[in-house]
Amino acid sequence: MKGSAARRWLWIGLPCALLAAAALLAACGKQDAPAPGYAPTFVAPPARPKVTEYTFGVTPMSNFRNVYDVFQPILDHINASLPNARLVLEVPRGLEEHEQQLRARGFAFALSNPYHTWRAARRDGYRIFAKMGDDAAFRGIWLVRRDSGIHVLADLKGKKVGFPPKSALAATMMTQLQLKQNGIDPARDIEASYVGSQHASIMAVYHRTVAAGATWPLAWLTFQRMHPAEARLLEVRFPTGSLVNQGIVARDDVPPELVQKVGQLMVAMSTTDKGRALLAQVPVAGFEAAGDAQYDVVRVFMEQYKRAFPEASD
Repeated sequence: MKGSAARRWLWIGLPCALLAAAALLAACGKQDAPAPGYAPTFVAPPARPKVTEYTFGVTPMSNFRNVYDVFQPILDHINASLPNARLVLEVPRGLEEHEQQLRARGFAFALSNPYHTWRAARRDGYRIFAKMGDDAAFRGIWLVRRDSGIHVLADLKGKKVGFPPKSALAATMMTQLQLKQNGIDPARDIEASYVGSQHASIMAVYHRTVAAGATWPLAWLTFQRMHPAEARLLEVRFPTGSLVNQGIVARDDVPPELVQKVGQLMVAMSTTDKGRALLAQVPVAGFEAAGDAQYDVVRVFMEQYKRAFPEASD
């Protein structure tokens, strides 16, 4: 382009091109501008369902750590089918703490020994809705060392004998009633030593701290799994009669539909491979629906126990 033509384009063509670009931008702006009276609409994301937490206390039926490791997967399994609720596991470190929590209504749900189950329903505003199966397994047993020389109950006279806490139904109350019914007074004829857990009662026998220790079958099975070498040096003696197994209660302010759902899910565990695998870790064959009627046998037992030990607290 020659110099004169270039200058002519700068004076005439460039301003026209700029005006055309401005007009195009203005047209685009008019297309994007909101119509009079327009208000933007904001759509909120779907609301997440509110999840309410409910404590689920499990009695320290054997070793504290083992109970937690066994029952957390069970609650995880149940929680997976509860869209608006979540069960939160609590395992007190001792039986007395579990008992206090029941009395204070601190648990929304609780799995407890039959005595605490019966008493919570009778006095603390809970209702029984399920239980552990295998009633024949709920009994007291004695453990002695294989070289102890203890062969009959009378051999315990004059010896130091170990028990879990006094409110342990199978391991303490049932075994002490057994002693009394066989002419051995736990207050006079033996030296009773109380420890904080079923596990500790068994370990006291292994360490020769006591001549015999009272416990119950589930704690013994757990001990055999966790300490096989030590367990081989011990053996079971003098099983008591059996009673109803451990119960599951719900506080009276928990929604009935949630209690029903939790009960259904627990009972159904024995019908699936995954559920049976979880139950085997307890170990128990399954959970069953239950009510107050099944625990009337505890009332009968407590009447016998109170006659034998009038000074015992209820």
